[in-house]
Amino acid sequence: MKPKDSTLEAAVRLQFVTLVDVAHWTWTEGLLADGLPMRLYLAERDGKLWSAGFSDGVHPRTEDEFEWRLGKETRWRRCGSEATDSETLQNAVKQVNEYFAGRRQAFDLPLALRGTTFQLRVWEELTAIPFGGKKTYGDIAEAVGLPTAFRAVGNANGRNNLPLFVPCHRVLAAGGKLGGYTGGLGLKSRLLAHEAAVSAAGARAMSFT
Repeated sequence: MKPKDSTLEAAVRLQFVTLVDVAHWTWTEGLLADGLPMRLYLAERDGKLWSAGFSDGVHPRTEDEFEWRLGKETRWRRCGSEATDSETLQNAVKQVNEYFAGRRQAFDLPLALRGTTFQLRVWEELTAIPFGGKKTYGDIAEAVGLPTAFRAVGNANGRNNLPLFVPCHRVLAAGGKLGGYTGGLGLKSRLLAHEAAVSAAGARAMSFT
């Protein structure tokens, strides 16, 4: 009779299977309404967006840093700017470029959200905040039924692995203060200003029709 695998052998085999899986990442860059460039790194695994990260001249993030943050449990492969190795990344690059150009206000992409039950509830509320809209941490806490959990909401925002697509930049502290933002408050401020400028331009265009 063939002996059963030991726990260690099974773990090693599982790790090997995981490591040979291949996922993809790339980046795209465009100008926001302020005329300055913004880069967004994008990673896809199993046909869903897995991670994203911003970079600009004041808050730089290198390709090596982004790939390091993805972790080593998956073998990540860098795609070219056209992202031809991944339909998900192709669609994501197209939609992000449209957002940068002020031609898109919502995304239609499969997202791989990974978090606790509470974090997932918070992120679901964030996706309901419209382009150009704003909520406070307290508003989100109320929406998930835990009105005193505004600090936990802030922590959940900080754990958001898909900024922009789950728009944590639209959540402010009480009194309209920016609060926090992974990667730097300057990025958050630029995204909010971009959406305000695009919304204002749309309103002006509507007034002439």
